[in-house]
Amino acid sequence: MPGLRSRAARRAYVEISSRLLGGLPNPSRYRLRQFATRAAAQGGSKDFRVLDAGAGKAPFRGLFDHVTYETADFGQVNKTYAQLDHVCDLTSIPVPDCSYDLVLCTQVMEHVPDPIAVLREFNRVLKPEGQAWLSAPFFYAEHEKPYDFHRFTQFAWKRMAAETGFRVQEITWLEGYYGTLAYQARIGAQSLPNRWFVWRVLLALLARHMTHAEMKKKVLVGMPKNYQVVLAKS
Repeated sequence: MPGLRSRAARRAYVEISSRLLGGLPNPSRYRLRQFATRAAAQGGSKDFRVLDAGAGKAPFRGLFDHVTYETADFGQVNKTYAQLDHVCDLTSIPVPDCSYDLVLCTQVMEHVPDPIAVLREFNRVLKPEGQAWLSAPFFYAEHEKPYDFHRFTQFAWKRMAAETGFRVQEITWLEGYYGTLAYQARIGAQSLPNRWFVWRVLLALLARHMTHAEMKKKVLVGMPKNYQVVLAKS
């Protein structure tokens, strides 16, 4: 098929793969918002204090309007930040012991050099029986370089909880395998050489199909892209 081998044809097929990926929802962000919504439901009044640790742009701030919500971040990555209440390292949060009822920390723990020290600090700032609601990648590309240090299995979460004075209330997949597969297919569709144009289109089709499948149902087979974790202060 000489026509398919021409540069113009390859460019056309690569453009097709890009269009197939355009406008797709992000299943991880969708599931993460569900997780944060559940966290917000733990509090019922302004007496309930929440710290969003590693808040970044504070995308979940609106979910916590009914409680007292504060943010903390070291603010050194080259990106836009929300107005921060505490600019600090998460191993040294400038508040007294037992200040918060809940700590929310989403997609942050992979970026801290010493996650054990961070969890110990969360334990310190939480009230007795306070909760830490966390998520972090298991299968994800390096990002926010050079501040990307870890990927966590469920067994790492259990060990870290035991070492830092927490008991595990929940360790589950943030999204199902359809989301993991969609993510990997998208990377292939965007990253393979242009001479692999047919595979790029096929992977884009797979990414599109699996993205919509994940939005409909979380299927716990294969492997997760991220874990979501709820820990309680012992």
